[in-house]
Amino acid sequence: MVIPILTGYVTITHPDGVDTGTTVQAHVQPETPGVPANGQVNDSPTYRVFVDGLVDVRFNDRIRWDGLLLQVLEQPARYPSPFGGPHHVEVVGTVMPETYVEVLRGSVQDEYGDLIPDETPILTGVPVWLTEQSQTTFVPADMRTTVVRKLTGLVPPETDIQERDRLRTEDGLTYLVEAVTRPHSSVARADLRLDLRLVQTGPETP
Repeated sequence: MVIPILTGYVTITHPDGVDTGTTVQAHVQPETPGVPANGQVNDSPTYRVFVDGLVDVRFNDRIRWDGLLLQVLEQPARYPSPFGGPHHVEVVGTVMPETYVEVLRGSVQDEYGDLIPDETPILTGVPVWLTEQSQTTFVPADMRTTVVRKLTGLVPPETDIQERDRLRTEDGLTYLVEAVTRPHSSVARADLRLDLRLVQTGPETP
């Protein structure tokens, strides 16, 4: 059976958030689940993405294509042109699951006139992909090391999300939006990048 190759545009984002997303033309081919480079068995759908040889795509990058978010779990394969210079890059991306959240905004007065967070969602069913990165940092004042947790999320570019909004997941976790990066692309708008902080755990969270 011949698996078709689809042509379209993909948006590539580095997980460190230094860039604002790059949208390029690509060819995408569905593949069967395999075993990524780290040796862990992967049951998620995978896609092979072909882009121009000059495109900056790296291991652990994220690729948005046709409503799917892929994560690069292998080192991209770069192929030279027979006439010199780079020809194309092949990337294997695995579909990352999305979480659906409610967006909460602002405050209301309680029965005593005090301001409390408004628990009425302004948006529901918003797809978001959450990721956490941990970094060990030495604190000279305390002469010890500590682990800094960095939470980020990606949401569709048209989503109405602002700084200080809160995202509430289906299992009761609540994240505060500390920063919103609105990328710009000459071809298509890239996903919004959110810097998050966990402010409330769910009822079953230890």
